[in-house]
Amino acid sequence: MKRNLFIIAILLAGVFTSPAPTARAAASLELYGTFHATGVVVTIGASDDPDGDATANVEYRTGGATYHAGFPLTRISSTYFVGSLFWLTPNTTYDVRVTFTDPDGGALNGTTVSNAATTRAEIIIPVPIHAYYVSPTGSGTTCSTTAPCSLTQGIGLAQAGDAVVLRDGVYNQGEITLPRSGTTGAPIVIRGYAGETAILDGGDPAIFAWTAQGGGVYRTTVNATSPHLITANGTRLMPYTSLSDLQNLVWNVPGFYASGTTVYVRLAGDANPNSVAMVVSRYNHAFWVSQDNIYFVNLTFRHYGQGDYAKAIYFNNASDNLVQNCTFAINDLSIGIKNVSHRNVIQDNTFSDTIFDWNWDAFYAGIDLSSGGIRFYDPATGRGNVIRRNVFHDYFDGFGVCPDSTAAITNETDVYENLVYNAGDDGMETDGQCSNVRIWRNTFHDVLMGISLAPAYTGPVYAIRNVIYRTGVGNNNYTGSPFKFNSGYAQSGALYLFHNTADAALAGNHGLYVKSPGTWSLIYARNNAWIGNAAYAIENYNTTQPINLDYDNLWNGNVGNLARWNNVNYATLANFITATGQESHGRSVVPGFVNAAAGNYALTAGSAMIDGGVVIPGVNDNYSGSAPDSGAFEYSSRLLYLPLVSK
Repeated sequence: MKRNLFIIAILLAGVFTSPAPTARAAASLELYGTFHATGVVVTIGASDDPDGDATANVEYRTGGATYHAGFPLTRISSTYFVGSLFWLTPNTTYDVRVTFTDPDGGALNGTTVSNAATTRAEIIIPVPIHAYYVSPTGSGTTCSTTAPCSLTQGIGLAQAGDAVVLRDGVYNQGEITLPRSGTTGAPIVIRGYAGETAILDGGDPAIFAWTAQGGGVYRTTVNATSPHLITANGTRLMPYTSLSDLQNLVWNVPGFYASGTTVYVRLAGDANPNSVAMVVSRYNHAFWVSQDNIYFVNLTFRHYGQGDYAKAIYFNNASDNLVQNCTFAINDLSIGIKNVSHRNVIQDNTFSDTIFDWNWDAFYAGIDLSSGGIRFYDPATGRGNVIRRNVFHDYFDGFGVCPDSTAAITNETDVYENLVYNAGDDGMETDGQCSNVRIWRNTFHDVLMGISLAPAYTGPVYAIRNVIYRTGVGNNNYTGSPFKFNSGYAQSGALYLFHNTADAALAGNHGLYVKSPGTWSLIYARNNAWIGNAAYAIENYNTTQPINLDYDNLWNGNVGNLARWNNVNYATLANFITATGQESHGRSVVPGFVNAAAGNYALTAGSAMIDGGVVIPGVNDNYSGSAPDSGAFEYSSRLLYLPLVSK
């Protein structure tokens, strides 16, 4: 088999690197670079390929080097081919060319289009031209370390290249607007003072008097109408949709009901709220940002939840902004992104709530707290937003990265090296209008579903080298899966699953679970590890939809039937291959992880998954050994990335 793979690789290399013929069709090539990837969008004429059977291969290089094959582009419509280049170096120029093959020998056949683009340079926070120091009790206009001013005063004074530095303490403020943008290379930086904790708090600092109403329910009058977020001793209370539901605690969770400025609560054990640390939200948001080049660094945001669509930071027609090293704790939503908002970077932050164990059904009965830490709103036509190296935990849904229906031709959104755990539904939602969305090297555990693609309109979406384990958790009666495809909405585009390690870990959950209803143009999976626990490695009961699985490792501990396909059980991989034609080069071997119980899914030296994969141009070329390994990690002295494990 290894010799055949080598021959195939040589043949592919010959196809991808052949000399470019003269262009004959009216095709154009757009490139969109992010830090480590570049989107490739080719537009052709409506008459260039009327029967839609042409294919497009992409190659790239730097500095005049030999061209390198990328993963082939995906046809998303009669006039668009779309794809991505991976593992690129920031601030580097790449030459890219796309060559078409049309079996009909039409205008596209042999045509080549080329272009060049530079990836994005890493963000550097510059030394400020001037720093304005502020404090919760600051006043005046001096804004120095010894005489700090107020937060709004400092923000009002800051120009491009300046910093507003928040000293230690709690800022009971919100609904702040910014008077101006920064500029490229000279952002306005709003940051916490080094070594101190600056907290922006959307809760009302007032102490309310609560009056007993009977049956464990207490009532008070608050200062802002329609609070949607109330906590008791640091834990969020469920927002019940009627007083009767609260009185009866229909969801078996302590909660509140708000009508205007009248609020009723019923706490755990019918405790008296006058003896409990209560926080009632007063502000809808901390910052509404319609500016560019604003950096938020080293700040804490909590308790923003008054009224509808509350959030801590709202990027609305806002581009080139940064949120870094911030903490978001119990907000209705931490960061919202809408309209024409390009190239915003959200990195190295922690997002959390306390609703992981709430009843799953409550969220679909009007509770409306499924946004998680980050959400894109319709319409959202910005491109190039990056979500990386963040931690999300104890949400219902961890976060979402696509608007429901409206987006640009491609999103060009990168999501990588994030850690998500304790999510009662989806760790991440790639649901909605998603094209050139790239998801790599993330870890999801203790979730019902790892990554939802239900539906991911248009495509392509790439999920590469993610680790997803302990699926099927939460307060629900459902079986989990690393990927969710089923939905009652319109068709998903092409979905590519490469080198993911999915270990159900919890008994009764499958390694990969493909449910119905749901439609998609293609699910294409290579080099994954699908590991079920007292269940199937793969179960698919939506077999009318196109799915192409190969070179994966299917394992369930040899506890029984290995796979189930269209309601038929298959005891062995050989039986499965013969009956379905799937996984013709697959394996069914003991995975050999370093320490799966501790969340370390790197391969041991003796793992049978080593050299179990196939070469995927542009995705896993830099492998070690005679072939790529199965799963998220390549075994060698240079791991592609280290496992992310929650503390």
